[in-house]
Amino acid sequence: MSRIILSNVRPYGVGDPKTITVADGTISAVGTEPPADLGPADHVEDLAGQIVLPGFVDGHAHADKSLWGEPWVRRTSEPITMDQMFEDQLRQWAETTTPVATRARAFLDMCVAYGSTSIRTFTDVAPEIGLDGVHGLLQVRADMADLADLQIVAFPQLGILRKPGTAELLDQALRDGADAIGGLDPAGVDGDAARQLDIVFGLADKHQVPVDFHAHESGELGIWLIERIAERVKALGMQGKVSLCDVFSLADPTPAQFDRLASVLADADIAVAVGVHGLLPVPDVKALHARGVRMCLGSDSARSRWSPWGEGDILARATFLAYKQYWRRDEDLEFAVTMGTTLGREVLGAPPCDLKAGDVADLVVLPGEAVGELVVAPPPRTLVMKRGKIVARSGALVQA
Repeated sequence: MSRIILSNVRPYGVGDPKTITVADGTISAVGTEPPADLGPADHVEDLAGQIVLPGFVDGHAHADKSLWGEPWVRRTSEPITMDQMFEDQLRQWAETTTPVATRARAFLDMCVAYGSTSIRTFTDVAPEIGLDGVHGLLQVRADMADLADLQIVAFPQLGILRKPGTAELLDQALRDGADAIGGLDPAGVDGDAARQLDIVFGLADKHQVPVDFHAHESGELGIWLIERIAERVKALGMQGKVSLCDVFSLADPTPAQFDRLASVLADADIAVAVGVHGLLPVPDVKALHARGVRMCLGSDSARSRWSPWGEGDILARATFLAYKQYWRRDEDLEFAVTMGTTLGREVLGAPPCDLKAGDVADLVVLPGEAVGELVVAPPPRTLVMKRGKIVARSGALVQA
């Protein structure tokens, strides 16, 4: 049996260098010395004291929207509104001829090279495009099975009620193999929160899949909607299977609103994928964590016509999170990385990877003295491992 031995690495950047032995996709041993029975079939990587972390987790991506590999698009739309996003997206669908699978794969390859080994991507479903995006991502998911665990969320980017036929397309997307169903601003976009929730949770119950909502509504409306979502979660016994992203009501709440939201989320075991947006404050993630709210990080944008931003690097998102919070203590910087690794694995249901014997070998190795340094100045990734296989080196995928 061949093994990969990661020699002279420091788990989480703490203590003296260790040797991690990987076999059959899992960590078989963590010790101070290489295996005593080291043989010619074994492959040893001497990593010179670099830091090893669990592979990164991206809980909110939009790979199908990516224009990576396309000519640069000059963006001229100024309003930052949902209507403008809809207009930009319709224009992108009409003008882009490169297959979605090609564009999405270019973006997701980069995510893996940056160290993401588990990724949840929202894939647009609308009458204007049918299921082209979902079918393209299903192809990519199969092609990338050895590189990353890819979850596909069938996502009504233009709404459901305002676009007749979308509910039927979402149903078909789930029959075709999408992993989860998404929702979008039930009141603000569709104007009938109860009806959108009926459709989304009805399809989730029918197909027994998780739910992941974009929840842009803010203030009391946003809290009211999250309470309605929590009611559905508990009524259907879906605790632990529902997530929210872009939760704008968490962006700048009053203390009373924060307490109300944290209690609702924790009680229904609803997870939150935290994006770091230029315009909005960052939620108090440490306080949410202390209240029992499960969280992860998400890269969100992927260089679409709507936005030039987004490179798929979760460590960079940890940097933005820490910077906007003005975290200075190492324990806080380390928590930003924990959100993008072990906490993220819990949200996506990935098997544990705490760098212990028996854990799945989803790993990323980076040069640096401490985890805090990695957050302050993200370095190139030395290597990325998925289920015990080295899949990327020095920022590029390893060719089979």
